[in-house]
Order: sequence, then structure tokens, then C-alpha cells
Amino acid sequence: MTTVFTVDSGRCGHKTRIVAELGQGGMIKLDIASTCTNIKRFGERFKEISIRDLAKPILVNPAYIAASGTVGPECMVPPAVINTSWTEAGMIARSLLKQYPTQVLRYEGDQR
Repeated sequence: MTTVFTVDSGRCGHKTRIVAELGQGGMIKLDIASTCTNIKRFGERFKEISIRDLAKPILVNPAYIAASGTVGPECMVPPAVINTSWTEAGMIARSLLKQYPTQVLRYEGDQR
């Protein structure tokens, strides 16, 4: 089985599709396709992650390390890669995702 997430980055206008598949030895194979050239480069370099590495903190997590030289800190794709991989590894319940299929980052305006 595979897990698929998409990222529609409205602010920059790019779309990304992340496919994760659990392989041998606890490795999750990744296929990252995007309209963003920076994410394409990230996807070419970052093809797999181990289940052990998924739960590592951001500063030592291989997904964030690989992304840091390629994408900006505001990019939503690296956390989406982690979410896709967590789901494929069984660390996020698919039933929960079916109930809540989107996560929203919403600008609420200015406040004083």
C-alpha cells in the first residue's frame, strides 16, 4: 500500500504530490513531484527515510536537513513529507485522516 498527500501552496501557487511506500528494513521510499523547482531538487535528493528517523526533532531530522539547503523556512512541504511518512509507517491513524483530511493554515488578519 502507498500513502499520498498533496500540498497546495496557495501563497506561492505551487502544488506538490508526495507518495510514500514502506519498503524493506523499515525504510519509507518517497516520490515527491512538484511544480516548484526547489521542491523538485529536494525530491531528487530525498528519496527515503527510516522509521527511526521520522520522530527525530526538526534540527536533526533528515527531511528537514535535506530541505534546509533547498527550500525556505516557510515551506509547508517538508512537514507534509513527514506527515505522509508517519501515515505510511502507521504512526498516524488513517481513520483520523479520513475524518479530518485537511490541515489549514489560515491568515486571520491584523490585530492590535
